[in-house]
Amino acid sequence: MKLNPYLKVVGLAAMLLSSLGQASPLTLANRGQSDYVIVISRQAGQMEKYAAHEFSRLLALSCGVVLPVIVDEGTPHEHEILIGHTQRTEADASQLGEDGFTIRTEDSRLCIAGGPDKGTLYGVYSFFDKYLGYRCLSSKVFHYPKLEEVRIPDIEDTQKPVNQFRDVHYRDAFDPFFSDWHKIDHCSLDGVMDGKWGFMVHTFDMYVPPGKYFKNHPEYYALVNGKRNPSQLCLTNPEVFDVLVKNLEETMKRFPKAIYWSVSQNDNVLHCQCEKCTDLDKREGSPSGSLLTFVNRVAERFPDKIISTLAYQYSRKPPRTIVPRKNVQILLCDIESERQMPIESNPGDSFGADLRAWGKLTRNIMIWDYVVQFRNLVSPFPNLRVLQPNIQFFVKNGANAHFQQGNREIGGEFYELRQYLIARLLWNPNLDLNAEMDDFLKHYYGNAAPWIRQYIDLMHNELEVSGEKLRIFGNPEDYCDKGFLRDELMARYEQLFAQALEAVKDQPDIALRVKVAHMPLTYALFNIALKRGTAESRCFERVNGQWRVRPETMVRLNEFIDLCRKTGVTRLSEWHTTPDEYEVKMHEFFKNITKNLNKND
Repeated sequence: MKLNPYLKVVGLAAMLLSSLGQASPLTLANRGQSDYVIVISRQAGQMEKYAAHEFSRLLALSCGVVLPVIVDEGTPHEHEILIGHTQRTEADASQLGEDGFTIRTEDSRLCIAGGPDKGTLYGVYSFFDKYLGYRCLSSKVFHYPKLEEVRIPDIEDTQKPVNQFRDVHYRDAFDPFFSDWHKIDHCSLDGVMDGKWGFMVHTFDMYVPPGKYFKNHPEYYALVNGKRNPSQLCLTNPEVFDVLVKNLEETMKRFPKAIYWSVSQNDNVLHCQCEKCTDLDKREGSPSGSLLTFVNRVAERFPDKIISTLAYQYSRKPPRTIVPRKNVQILLCDIESERQMPIESNPGDSFGADLRAWGKLTRNIMIWDYVVQFRNLVSPFPNLRVLQPNIQFFVKNGANAHFQQGNREIGGEFYELRQYLIARLLWNPNLDLNAEMDDFLKHYYGNAAPWIRQYIDLMHNELEVSGEKLRIFGNPEDYCDKGFLRDELMARYEQLFAQALEAVKDQPDIALRVKVAHMPLTYALFNIALKRGTAESRCFERVNGQWRVRPETMVRLNEFIDLCRKTGVTRLSEWHTTPDEYEVKMHEFFKNITKNLNKND
């Protein structure tokens, strides 16, 4: 654990007192001593017990005092920290939902109680984050102040999330402590997890596998260009419904805790064109007509489950007249959207119209949003300014659940910052995003933070001025001529990182974080070189009439690969290109291009 060098005890206390107007704050600990005990109910569940012990553990990190955990029997103590719903707690849990919580002071008591799922634990972590300055910045970086005296102001703080489900899908965010600190949910793209979700998305093949049925029953599958194709199901074939429901029911029995079950199209656009499916889709103005008709029937069979289905690519546009059943969730995907401006204000983005239309049919919408550049995971991708307005737009139009797809691999451009900001936005879409970003940068990059912030702002400003489109399947070389990665800007970015590294040269841990943040510029430089060849003068030079790779370029390539290995980067593109493969590719490129050019001179 690292101590937070930026937090002054006196300054923090003064700030809290000033903002909340408390003249006599509670003193939880002072100079290694405390009069407080932590109180839980004898009937407390495992989560409340865990929350109580987490309070004790976290407080000890800061002031060295380990508070005992006792049950709420006998004469009350004068100084108590009540965790969960005890005989001495007056909080009304029915108003908190599963994840909400309340933090309040009552005379000399501190009370933290929450909903029946993880509400109380979320309340404990939020207390340390909001009122004592603790920060969980990533799965590996946790900051807390060293406090001689722990004083808190008068508190009356009740929080209930706007969004019922909040998945920040970064590999790092799956860390249990990080997830709980930031109130993140998770579902799995690779099967059933031990939780509320069963199979998630692209499930037709799971319930009606072509390997089992296609040979003898090709009519179960989509008619595409006059031929049966196992790409999708024929949703108007009554036998398909019977087979799917039977197999789904058997699967549900294996995972009885799962509430959400996806019945959704496979990941392609080859939907059924048979006469019945086509007639239904034409009447409804979208292939979502046959899909939602089918899914509604499935949901009717399982009234105690939530049946989720995709509104994705060909099914994204809602039907004209069919309304989702109450227990049907629409999982709406914005894979086609651009990221250089908010969806709501982009006149060229039809996703906004589709979301508004779905929002008039149902308020049970889950958004599948995409927040990285899939083709180049370690590449500059200035989309931070659209995160908040997009989430606010989603919520305004009926979304109460979110799957924010980041990087399923390890690493990625500013992954620590993105997952941190997105998690906090999903809990509170109206927070001060600039303040949150500055706070993160200050704690994560230390004295280098001002230069990192300038880099972020400059790149975003230049993207906006350029008028270029920012797409999740774009490439850095798309922006090297007139965009935010043109030569003069790359030079300015390099200067900012040189200043950032200079500011933390005596702090190796933070210097490493700065170097990792610099990796996308190196990756962009090499991809631009692949496009330009020897016209990329930053990578190539001519000496005595012969082309060669600049020596500093090879040093930079080796440093990039070493950083990938040191920080555990698994792939540089979704599903493809390990660092080892990239190293071979770039060495071959540099070797072959100079060899061929010099041979032909």
